[in-house]
Amino acid sequence: MNDQQRGHEPATTHRLASNMTDIMPKRTFNLLSISTYVIVFAVGIPMLIAAFATEDPDRWLIAGLYAALVVLLIADERSVWPHTDLMNHTYMAISTILVTSLAILDPNIGPGIILFFMLSSQATTLFPWRTGLIWLGIFTFITGIVLFIGFGGPEGLLILPIYGAGYAFFAVFANQTREAIEAQNESERLYHELQQAHAQLRNYAEQVEELTIIEERNRLAREMHDTVGHRLTVSAVHLEAAQRLIPDNPEKASTMVETVRGQITEALTELRQAVAALRAPVEEDLSLINSLQRLATQFEQGTGITVQLELPEDFPPLEPKQRQAMYRAAQETLTNVQRHSQAQHVWLQLQVQNDSLILYISDDGIGVPPDLQPSGFGLKGLSERATQLGGNFHLAPRPDGGTQATFHIPIIVEPQ
Repeated sequence: MNDQQRGHEPATTHRLASNMTDIMPKRTFNLLSISTYVIVFAVGIPMLIAAFATEDPDRWLIAGLYAALVVLLIADERSVWPHTDLMNHTYMAISTILVTSLAILDPNIGPGIILFFMLSSQATTLFPWRTGLIWLGIFTFITGIVLFIGFGGPEGLLILPIYGAGYAFFAVFANQTREAIEAQNESERLYHELQQAHAQLRNYAEQVEELTIIEERNRLAREMHDTVGHRLTVSAVHLEAAQRLIPDNPEKASTMVETVRGQITEALTELRQAVAALRAPVEEDLSLINSLQRLATQFEQGTGITVQLELPEDFPPLEPKQRQAMYRAAQETLTNVQRHSQAQHVWLQLQVQNDSLILYISDDGIGVPPDLQPSGFGLKGLSERATQLGGNFHLAPRPDGGTQATFHIPIIVEPQ
């Protein structure tokens, strides 16, 4: 930011010592506030002690000027007046007059001038940097006059650079502290906004989840009403009609009962599909590794057959249909092991090979013929599922006895 831009900044953005409670943490504010009071009391108290100890004729004037400076400083700290440019310049001018008077009245000359250090730090916090430098120049000029008068000649100007350097140091220190506080304040503001955004996002997520659940429940309710409910209603009507026809026309009644039986069978099928839709996400929404681990644990607990897992640590992301296919292959194969193999151990191995995913499930049961083709509905379904995904499924005898099922599909990386 250039000086011209700084000159257009509001004066309130440069206040540190006077309006700290509104724009920055109190702990950081104390860093400059304490240093200001340390300078004032470290210089003023010894000055007063020396003036009264030596019975300086101006001791009461020194005490009054010093008291006025302290009161003015406290009033500025507490923002007693509005902090406009005019009031800030007025405050700085009155403080400069008080410090100059104390420096001239101070018999030791040097201590009174140190009070300009305090004003130097305030100049760069009350005003833009360029305006603050002008005030530093005024302090340095007044210091040179005081030193010239106090030492009775130009030799006093030899120590002027020391005071000038001190003013510059306090000004830079105050400016850097102000910028650090503003940066900290901005970080806290952004952190607070981030917390609010996070809370709002979490609230939105909960609402979306709740709405999703409600929508799914409504969908299932409509589905059950339109399918199972419809078939059961039709079945009830047919049964009533068949009941009335039994005495007079038993053949037609039997035909109607057979129709009802078909309707109920279809209703049961649709009911199973609805239940499967409700249960599937519990496992299928998990990662494939976690869902296979859970499936193996449930299989062991339910059958007593030991399952040994071998799963890869580094696993690529998959599309949902691939995860579902792998899970269903493991589920159906383990079910067949339980029903037919008479096995005591099962080995479930998942491998990633050359952009392909291969699931091996082996058992130590009675085995299968070498030329066996999948014939059951479940095994046929797995073969069809593998083919749809560009892979294959087959059963073969295990070399050490038993059966080995292999489900192989190419990997399709889930889009990010």
